[in-house]
Amino acid sequence: MRLERGRARISAFPRKGALAPIALAAFAVLGLPGVAGAAPLDADDCVRIALAHGARVQAARADVEVYRAQADQVEALLSVKFQAITYLAPMYKAEGGLGFDTPYHHDLSDWGPYAHADARIIKPLATFGRYTAGVTAARERVAVEEEHAREIADTVRSEVRRLYALRLYALSMRPNLENGKEILAKAIGKAEEMYAADTGEVTLPDLMRLKYGAGEIDRYLRMADDGIALCTLAIKQSMGLSLAASIEFADDKLVAPEDVVPSLEALIESARDNRPEVAQIAHGKRATAAWETAERRANLPVLFLAAAGQADWTPMRPSGYSAAYYNLYNDWFGGVALGLKFDIDLAAARTKASEAHAKARWVEANEALAETGIPLQVTKARQELVQNRDLARVAEEEVRSTRKWMAFAAAAYTSGTGEAKDVLEGVAAYLLAKKAYYDHLLGAYQAKADLELAIGAR
Repeated sequence: MRLERGRARISAFPRKGALAPIALAAFAVLGLPGVAGAAPLDADDCVRIALAHGARVQAARADVEVYRAQADQVEALLSVKFQAITYLAPMYKAEGGLGFDTPYHHDLSDWGPYAHADARIIKPLATFGRYTAGVTAARERVAVEEEHAREIADTVRSEVRRLYALRLYALSMRPNLENGKEILAKAIGKAEEMYAADTGEVTLPDLMRLKYGAGEIDRYLRMADDGIALCTLAIKQSMGLSLAASIEFADDKLVAPEDVVPSLEALIESARDNRPEVAQIAHGKRATAAWETAERRANLPVLFLAAAGQADWTPMRPSGYSAAYYNLYNDWFGGVALGLKFDIDLAAARTKASEAHAKARWVEANEALAETGIPLQVTKARQELVQNRDLARVAEEEVRSTRKWMAFAAAAYTSGTGEAKDVLEGVAAYLLAKKAYYDHLLGAYQAKADLELAIGAR
């Protein structure tokens, strides 16, 4: 729902170590991570730094300044203009030709200087409505870009929160995987002893089944470690930091959110008041209306007041003049005038006005889309938040049950009264229950980030 699409994203990676001294000094001044003693960062800290220094946010703000400068150029159209030209050129000698008895003749062997100066000051006074409409369109376009910059900032805020939660998800799963790995390691050791004793209580498939389970845990541990590292890099990039910057996070696991979820009606009302897309549409409608007005008045004249003057001098021409003779080379004049300037192109004005009208229809179509799309986004995000919070409580009960199952199965197997498959099934059930629990916590945190984005939370 933006008036412009196809935004380019540019990333620059400086040579490793090249900016380290400057970066450390900047971190110290700005209170950013990267220096010894910096406080650990929670999700809010990461969001704050990303909004202040993130490359995407900075690029969006720079775009606003570009459009603001263009609006200033439009406002400057009625400012005073000064135009001048002056030059010095060689001139050959010439005399006569002023009357019938003084024939004209020139002397190409005799040369001298010729100086010319021409200047005018012009003050446009009125454009019969075109200037006012153009300024309105330009300023409303700046407002559209300001809201677009806020939209990008909201998107960055949501992405940072999602990445922070995803990193905590991997960190939360790691201790449980380590616990399962430790239990299976003890079971494998016991199984190998019993298999080596050839008592018949443990078969080779039993042993391989346990080793397969241990291998699966190692695989998930590797995925968790890689996920933690990748999320950390992504958070740094979003915060506008070097990927090599050293930062410390305040949290190391997901915890169940306890804050109250507002009603759907209150959230939808908040979205209608705060979503940047809603403001973009309002400003866009005013901008396109003014743009169309300006183009439809493009053929109207410009009323102006001007002062002009000209001076010429050369010793190579006679200096006299009369009422019947205008001396082109040795004279000056000045004056003031009030006039109209016309620049008429009926076809161009008509097609440009049609373009503005089509853009207005595009904005209206997006307004209709936002009318139903924004409440739908809010409804979806809130539903996912509430659903994941409720299902996390269910999964938490499953974790308690499977933890007991795993502990009793491991104890029975170690004492020789249980089977290998019971241990493996208990560990697998526990890890699946724990994963389901953290899946729902992650879903709740990411849905909360989506909900903040959907309502335009500032």
